[in-house]
Amino acid sequence: MATEKKWADMTWQEKREERFQRWINPTDVKFVSKEAEKLYKERVTRLAKAIRLEEPDRVPAFLPTGNFPAYWAGSSFHELMYDYKKGHRIWKQYMKAFGDMDIFSGPSFIPCGRISEAVPSRTTKLPGLGLPDDATMNQFVEGEYMMADEYDRYMMDPTDYNLRVMMPRTTPLFESFRKLPPFSAVFGNYWIMALTDPDIRKTFETLMSLTDQQAEWQAAGMEINNYIRAQGYPSLWGGGIMAGAPFDHFADALRGTRGIAMDMYRQPKKLHEAMEHYLQWTIATNIKGLPITASPICMMPLHKGDDAFMSDRQFAEFYWPYLRRLFLAMIDEGLVPMPFAEGRYTNRLKQIADTPPSGVVWWFDQTDMKEAKRVLGDVSCIAGNVPTSIMMTGTVKQVKEYCRKLIADCAPGGGFILAGGAHIDKGNMENLTAMMDAAKEYGTYKAKSNPKSQKSKTGVRSKE
Repeated sequence: MATEKKWADMTWQEKREERFQRWINPTDVKFVSKEAEKLYKERVTRLAKAIRLEEPDRVPAFLPTGNFPAYWAGSSFHELMYDYKKGHRIWKQYMKAFGDMDIFSGPSFIPCGRISEAVPSRTTKLPGLGLPDDATMNQFVEGEYMMADEYDRYMMDPTDYNLRVMMPRTTPLFESFRKLPPFSAVFGNYWIMALTDPDIRKTFETLMSLTDQQAEWQAAGMEINNYIRAQGYPSLWGGGIMAGAPFDHFADALRGTRGIAMDMYRQPKKLHEAMEHYLQWTIATNIKGLPITASPICMMPLHKGDDAFMSDRQFAEFYWPYLRRLFLAMIDEGLVPMPFAEGRYTNRLKQIADTPPSGVVWWFDQTDMKEAKRVLGDVSCIAGNVPTSIMMTGTVKQVKEYCRKLIADCAPGGGFILAGGAHIDKGNMENLTAMMDAAKEYGTYKAKSNPKSQKSKTGVRSKE
C-alpha cells in the first residue's frame, strides 16, 4: 500500500506540483456554475504549463488592468479609498462588460482612506493625502530613514529596531514607541508597566479604535476576490508573501538611493553582512513551511537592479547573489518567484539565467524580449512587455501589431506570458480587448500528436 510522501522528502518539483494542483482545484471556492469552474481550471492550467516551460493551448495573457476599472467607470483611486462598496460594484460591472480574461483580481493596493488619515506615514503620499485628489496611484517617499552607523543596531534585533527606531521616524503616531523598553528586557508583566505612559497609552488607544475599520476593509478585499474567483477568473497572486531583493530592502526603505550608493563604497562589508542577516531572517520567518495557498506565485518587485542603477560588477557583487539565494529558498518550498524587473534588465540576462529550469517567472518592463527569450528560453518563463504608452495612447491596430511581434519572438516552445510592461490606470478598454484578442489570434499553439507524453523542461510530467 502506497504511503503519502512527506513534504520534507519531496523534491521542489513535487512540492510545486502539489501547490499547482491546489491552485487548479481550489477547495475554498464555490463556483457559480460548472462552466465557471471549467473556465477557471482551463485558465490556471494554461498559466501552469507556461510556467513549466510547456506549450499550453495558447499563450496566456496577463492584462495590465491595474485599477483601470475605477477610471473606466468614472471613479478614482481617491474615491475608492473611502467607498469600497462602490469599488466592488465597479469591478463586477467591468468583469461582466469585458468578458473573457485569463487573470483578474480586485482593486490593487488601494488603502482605507480613513485609516490613512489617522495613521499618516512620512514614507507614502496618497491621492488627497499629500498628492492631488486626481492622482492615480500612491507615491513612495524615499529617504535616509536608517543612518549609516545603524547597521549593527538593526542586525542585533530587527524587530526592536523597527519598533523603537524606524516606526517613530516614519510614522508620527508611533513617536511614543521610543519610550518602550526593548523586548529582550521584558519578563512577566513588566512590559505592561510601559503602557501606563500617557503617550504610549494614547497610541494604543488610537490603534484599537481603528481595528474594526481595518478588519472590515480586509474582509471586503477578500470578498471581492472570492467573488471574482467564483466567476471563473484566477488571480495570479496568492503565495502568501510579497518579497523583494535584500539589496532593495535596504536601498528602498532604509538607506535610500544616496545612502546605499555611498555604502557600496564606504562600508561594503557591513552592507554584505546586513543583507546576509536579512536574507536568513526572511527565509526562516516568511518562506520555510509556508502553507499551500490560493496561488504558488510570489510577486517580487525589483527596483534598483536595473541596467541604469548599478554596473554589471556591482550587480554581481551586491544584488544578484542574495536575490538568487532567495529564489532558491522559495523554489525549494515549491513556490514560484515572479520578479517584476522594473526598468531594463537586458545587460543582466546572462547572470539571471543561473536558476533551476522553470523555477522562476521573469516579468519584464523594458528589457529586450527577443534577447530575453534567446538567453532564458530554456531556463525561465518570461512575461511582458507591452509598453504602457502604447496601451494608453496607441490605437487598437498598434496594440495588436505589437503583441503579434512579441508573441512571434517569445512564444515558440512555450514559457511565455503576454503581459504589460506595467499596469495602466487611465486608458481605454478597446486596447485591453485588443491585447486579449491578440493572445487568442496569434498565440495558439498547434496540438501535440501525443499531448499526454509532454513533459516540462524540469523532467516532471504535469498532472493536468
